[in-house]
Amino acid sequence: MLISNFFYILAAILPAIIILLYVVKQDAFPEPKEIVIKTFIFGAAITVGLDLFIGDFDKFSEKNLTGETYFFFDSFIRAAFLEEIFKMMIIVFYCTRKTAFDEPMDGLVYGVAASLGYAAWENIDYVLFYWESGKLFYDPSLYVAISRAFSAVPMHALCGVMMGFLISQALFEKKYNFYNLILALAVPVGIHGLWNYSLSSEVVSEQIAYITAFVIFFRAIVIFKNFKKGQLNKTMFNNRYYSISVKDFSKAGTIVLLFYSFLTFVVYIFS
Repeated sequence: MLISNFFYILAAILPAIIILLYVVKQDAFPEPKEIVIKTFIFGAAITVGLDLFIGDFDKFSEKNLTGETYFFFDSFIRAAFLEEIFKMMIIVFYCTRKTAFDEPMDGLVYGVAASLGYAAWENIDYVLFYWESGKLFYDPSLYVAISRAFSAVPMHALCGVMMGFLISQALFEKKYNFYNLILALAVPVGIHGLWNYSLSSEVVSEQIAYITAFVIFFRAIVIFKNFKKGQLNKTMFNNRYYSISVKDFSKAGTIVLLFYSFLTFVVYIFS
Protein backbone atom coordinates (compact mmCIF):
# COMPACT_ATOMS: atom_id res chain seq x y z
CA MET A 1 0.00 0.00 0.00
CA LEU A 2 2.82 2.40 0.86
CA ILE A 3 4.51 1.78 -2.49
CA SER A 4 1.22 2.30 -4.33
CA ASN A 5 0.55 5.55 -2.45
CA PHE A 6 4.04 6.79 -3.24
CA PHE A 7 3.50 6.09 -6.94
CA TYR A 8 0.24 8.04 -7.02
CA ILE A 9 1.65 10.94 -5.00
CA LEU A 10 4.60 11.10 -7.39
CA ALA A 11 2.22 11.08 -10.36
CA ALA A 12 0.30 13.93 -8.72
CA ILE A 13 3.24 16.26 -7.99
CA LEU A 14 5.54 15.47 -10.92
CA PRO A 15 3.75 17.75 -13.46
CA ALA A 16 4.03 20.71 -11.06
CA ILE A 17 7.72 20.07 -10.45
CA ILE A 18 8.49 19.76 -14.17
CA ILE A 19 6.72 23.04 -14.99
CA LEU A 20 8.42 24.83 -12.09
CA LEU A 21 11.88 23.62 -13.15
CA TYR A 22 11.20 24.84 -16.69
CA VAL A 23 10.14 28.29 -15.42
CA VAL A 24 13.17 28.55 -13.13
CA LYS A 25 15.43 27.82 -16.13
CA GLN A 26 13.96 30.82 -17.97
CA ASP A 27 15.48 33.16 -15.39
CA ALA A 28 18.88 34.38 -16.54
CA PHE A 29 19.69 35.29 -12.94
CA PRO A 30 18.22 32.36 -10.96
CA GLU A 31 16.53 32.94 -7.63
CA PRO A 32 17.88 31.35 -4.42
CA LYS A 33 16.73 27.74 -4.40
CA GLU A 34 15.68 27.84 -0.76
CA ILE A 35 13.28 30.73 -1.39
CA VAL A 36 11.75 29.03 -4.44
CA ILE A 37 11.34 25.76 -2.52
CA LYS A 38 9.80 27.52 0.48
CA THR A 39 7.42 29.40 -1.80
CA PHE A 40 6.36 26.09 -3.35
CA ILE A 41 5.82 24.56 0.10
CA PHE A 42 3.90 27.61 1.34
CA GLY A 43 1.72 27.31 -1.76
CA ALA A 44 0.85 23.76 -0.75
CA ALA A 45 0.22 24.88 2.84
CA ILE A 46 -2.48 27.39 1.93
CA THR A 47 -4.92 24.48 1.99
CA VAL A 48 -4.82 24.89 5.78
CA GLY A 49 -6.02 28.48 5.49
CA LEU A 50 -8.59 27.61 2.86
CA ASP A 51 -10.13 25.00 5.17
CA LEU A 52 -11.02 27.82 7.58
CA PHE A 53 -13.27 29.51 5.01
CA ILE A 54 -14.47 27.00 2.43
CA GLY A 55 -16.96 25.31 4.76
CA ASP A 56 -18.79 28.60 5.42
CA PHE A 57 -18.77 29.50 1.72
CA ASP A 58 -20.20 26.08 0.88
CA LYS A 59 -22.97 26.43 3.46
CA PHE A 60 -23.87 29.88 2.13
CA SER A 61 -24.02 28.81 -1.51
CA GLU A 62 -25.89 25.56 -0.84
CA LYS A 63 -28.48 27.39 1.26
CA ASN A 64 -28.99 30.51 -0.85
CA LEU A 65 -27.94 29.85 -4.45
CA THR A 66 -29.10 27.59 -7.24
CA GLY A 67 -28.42 26.95 -10.93
CA GLU A 68 -26.02 29.26 -12.76
CA THR A 69 -25.68 31.61 -9.78
CA TYR A 70 -24.45 28.69 -7.68
CA PHE A 71 -21.96 27.62 -10.36
CA PHE A 72 -20.72 31.20 -10.83
CA PHE A 73 -20.26 31.82 -7.09
CA ASP A 74 -18.62 28.44 -6.61
CA SER A 75 -16.22 29.05 -9.51
CA PHE A 76 -15.26 32.70 -9.12
CA ILE A 77 -15.50 33.33 -5.38
CA ARG A 78 -15.51 30.07 -3.44
CA ALA A 79 -12.70 28.56 -5.54
CA ALA A 80 -10.87 31.20 -7.58
CA PHE A 81 -10.93 34.19 -5.25
CA LEU A 82 -10.08 32.26 -2.09
CA GLU A 83 -7.27 30.27 -3.70
CA GLU A 84 -5.72 33.19 -5.59
CA ILE A 85 -5.76 35.62 -2.67
CA PHE A 86 -3.95 33.09 -0.49
CA LYS A 87 -1.35 32.56 -3.21
CA MET A 88 -0.96 36.32 -3.50
CA MET A 89 -0.38 36.62 0.25
CA ILE A 90 2.65 34.35 -0.09
CA ILE A 91 4.13 36.33 -2.98
CA VAL A 92 3.45 39.75 -1.41
CA PHE A 93 4.28 39.10 2.23
CA TYR A 94 7.07 36.56 1.80
CA CYS A 95 8.65 36.77 -1.65
CA THR A 96 8.57 40.54 -2.24
CA ARG A 97 10.06 41.10 1.22
CA LYS A 98 13.21 39.26 0.15
CA THR A 99 16.14 41.24 -1.27
CA ALA A 100 16.42 38.55 -3.94
CA PHE A 101 13.17 39.86 -5.45
CA ASP A 102 14.98 42.59 -7.33
CA GLU A 103 13.73 42.39 -10.93
CA PRO A 104 10.46 41.72 -12.80
CA MET A 105 11.36 38.16 -13.82
CA ASP A 106 11.37 37.21 -10.16
CA GLY A 107 7.63 37.82 -9.98
CA LEU A 108 7.05 35.17 -12.63
CA VAL A 109 9.21 32.59 -10.86
CA TYR A 110 7.67 33.11 -7.43
CA GLY A 111 4.16 33.44 -8.83
CA VAL A 112 4.47 30.08 -10.54
CA ALA A 113 6.13 28.48 -7.50
CA ALA A 114 3.30 29.49 -5.16
CA SER A 115 0.61 28.45 -7.64
CA LEU A 116 2.18 25.09 -8.42
CA GLY A 117 2.71 24.33 -4.75
CA TYR A 118 -1.03 24.59 -4.29
CA ALA A 119 -1.72 22.70 -7.54
CA ALA A 120 0.53 19.84 -6.41
CA TRP A 121 -1.28 19.45 -3.10
CA GLU A 122 -4.67 19.72 -4.78
CA ASN A 123 -3.57 17.02 -7.20
CA ILE A 124 -2.61 14.73 -4.34
CA ASP A 125 -6.07 15.16 -2.83
CA TYR A 126 -7.79 14.34 -6.11
CA VAL A 127 -5.57 11.40 -7.01
CA LEU A 128 -5.73 9.74 -3.58
CA PHE A 129 -9.49 10.28 -3.42
CA TYR A 130 -9.97 8.36 -6.67
CA TRP A 131 -7.42 5.74 -5.62
CA GLU A 132 -9.38 5.07 -2.43
CA SER A 133 -12.67 4.97 -4.35
CA GLY A 134 -11.57 1.72 -5.96
CA LYS A 135 -10.87 0.46 -9.46
CA LEU A 136 -13.33 -0.43 -12.18
CA PHE A 137 -12.08 -1.32 -15.66
CA TYR A 138 -9.14 1.06 -15.31
CA ASP A 139 -7.32 2.91 -12.55
CA PRO A 140 -9.29 6.19 -12.13
CA SER A 141 -6.58 7.82 -10.00
CA LEU A 142 -3.96 7.45 -12.72
CA TYR A 143 -6.40 8.84 -15.26
CA VAL A 144 -7.05 11.85 -13.01
CA ALA A 145 -3.31 12.44 -12.54
CA ILE A 146 -2.68 12.38 -16.30
CA SER A 147 -5.69 14.50 -17.22
CA ARG A 148 -4.92 17.17 -14.59
CA ALA A 149 -1.26 17.23 -15.70
CA PHE A 150 -2.47 18.72 -18.99
CA SER A 151 -5.33 20.83 -17.63
CA ALA A 152 -5.64 22.06 -14.03
CA VAL A 153 -1.91 22.14 -13.22
CA PRO A 154 -0.94 24.29 -16.26
CA MET A 155 -3.97 26.50 -15.52
CA HIS A 156 -2.65 27.19 -12.02
CA ALA A 157 0.79 27.90 -13.48
CA LEU A 158 -0.67 30.42 -15.95
CA CYS A 159 -2.53 32.14 -13.11
CA GLY A 160 0.80 32.34 -11.27
CA VAL A 161 2.51 33.87 -14.30
CA MET A 162 -0.11 36.59 -14.63
CA MET A 163 -0.16 37.28 -10.90
CA GLY A 164 3.62 37.46 -10.70
CA PHE A 165 3.81 39.64 -13.81
CA LEU A 166 1.31 42.17 -12.46
CA ILE A 167 2.91 42.23 -9.00
CA SER A 168 6.21 43.00 -10.73
CA GLN A 169 4.48 45.76 -12.68
CA ALA A 170 3.16 47.16 -9.40
CA LEU A 171 6.61 47.13 -7.81
CA PHE A 172 8.90 48.18 -10.63
CA GLU A 173 6.80 50.53 -12.76
CA LYS A 174 6.70 54.24 -11.94
CA LYS A 175 2.93 54.60 -12.22
CA TYR A 176 -0.36 52.70 -11.92
CA ASN A 177 1.10 50.76 -8.99
CA PHE A 178 -2.11 50.21 -7.01
CA TYR A 179 -4.03 49.61 -10.23
CA ASN A 180 -1.59 46.80 -11.14
CA LEU A 181 -1.92 45.40 -7.61
CA ILE A 182 -5.69 45.13 -8.10
CA LEU A 183 -5.18 43.45 -11.47
CA ALA A 184 -2.64 41.06 -9.92
CA LEU A 185 -5.56 39.49 -8.08
CA ALA A 186 -8.46 40.26 -10.44
CA VAL A 187 -6.87 38.72 -13.56
CA PRO A 188 -5.89 35.33 -12.04
CA VAL A 189 -9.31 35.13 -10.35
CA GLY A 190 -10.89 35.79 -13.74
CA ILE A 191 -8.82 33.13 -15.51
CA HIS A 192 -9.31 30.57 -12.74
CA GLY A 193 -12.99 31.33 -12.31
CA LEU A 194 -13.74 31.22 -16.02
CA TRP A 195 -11.95 27.87 -16.26
CA ASN A 196 -14.03 26.37 -13.44
CA TYR A 197 -17.28 28.00 -14.53
CA SER A 198 -17.09 26.87 -18.14
CA LEU A 199 -16.50 23.29 -16.97
CA SER A 200 -19.50 23.32 -14.61
CA SER A 201 -22.00 25.71 -16.22
CA GLU A 202 -24.97 24.43 -18.15
CA VAL A 203 -25.03 27.47 -20.48
CA VAL A 204 -21.34 28.24 -21.07
CA SER A 205 -19.37 25.84 -23.25
CA GLU A 206 -16.39 24.08 -21.71
CA GLN A 207 -14.46 25.06 -24.82
CA ILE A 208 -14.20 28.55 -23.30
CA ALA A 209 -11.86 27.12 -20.66
CA TYR A 210 -9.45 25.72 -23.23
CA ILE A 211 -9.61 28.80 -25.46
CA THR A 212 -8.84 31.03 -22.48
CA ALA A 213 -5.92 28.85 -21.40
CA PHE A 214 -4.60 28.82 -24.97
CA VAL A 215 -4.66 32.63 -25.20
CA ILE A 216 -3.07 33.12 -21.77
CA PHE A 217 -0.41 30.53 -22.61
CA PHE A 218 0.79 32.56 -25.59
CA ARG A 219 0.62 35.75 -23.53
CA ALA A 220 2.84 34.05 -20.93
CA ILE A 221 5.35 33.06 -23.63
CA VAL A 222 5.58 36.70 -24.76
CA ILE A 223 6.05 37.91 -21.18
CA PHE A 224 8.86 35.43 -20.52
CA LYS A 225 10.51 36.25 -23.84
CA ASN A 226 10.44 40.01 -23.21
CA PHE A 227 11.66 39.72 -19.64
CA LYS A 228 14.49 37.36 -20.55
CA LYS A 229 15.51 39.63 -23.43
CA GLY A 230 15.58 42.55 -21.02
CA GLN A 231 17.76 40.57 -18.63
CA LEU A 232 20.28 39.58 -21.29
CA ASN A 233 20.41 43.10 -22.75
CA LYS A 234 20.60 44.59 -19.26
CA THR A 235 17.67 46.87 -20.08
CA MET A 236 15.33 45.38 -17.48
CA PHE A 237 14.10 47.95 -15.00
CA ASN A 238 14.91 46.87 -11.45
CA ASN A 239 14.29 49.90 -9.23
CA ARG A 240 11.35 49.54 -6.90
CA TYR A 241 8.91 52.43 -6.92
CA TYR A 242 6.24 50.89 -4.72
CA SER A 243 5.96 48.84 -1.56
CA ILE A 244 2.84 46.75 -0.98
CA SER A 245 1.47 47.44 2.49
CA VAL A 246 -1.08 45.38 4.39
CA LYS A 247 -3.53 48.26 3.91
CA ASP A 248 -3.08 48.36 0.13
CA PHE A 249 -3.31 44.57 -0.09
CA SER A 250 -6.53 44.59 1.92
CA LYS A 251 -8.03 47.38 -0.21
CA ALA A 252 -7.13 45.55 -3.44
CA GLY A 253 -8.60 42.30 -2.13
CA THR A 254 -11.81 44.04 -1.07
CA ILE A 255 -12.21 45.73 -4.46
CA VAL A 256 -11.75 42.43 -6.31
CA LEU A 257 -14.15 40.59 -4.01
CA LEU A 258 -16.80 43.30 -4.44
CA PHE A 259 -16.34 43.20 -8.22
CA TYR A 260 -16.88 39.46 -8.51
CA SER A 261 -19.72 39.62 -5.96
CA PHE A 262 -21.40 42.21 -8.20
CA LEU A 263 -20.97 39.90 -11.20
CA THR A 264 -22.53 37.08 -9.18
CA PHE A 265 -25.51 39.36 -8.46
CA VAL A 266 -25.79 40.14 -12.18
CA VAL A 267 -25.85 36.42 -12.97
CA TYR A 268 -28.51 35.95 -10.30
CA ILE A 269 -30.71 38.64 -11.88
CA PHE A 270 -30.47 37.31 -15.42
CA SER A 271 -30.54 33.58 -14.70
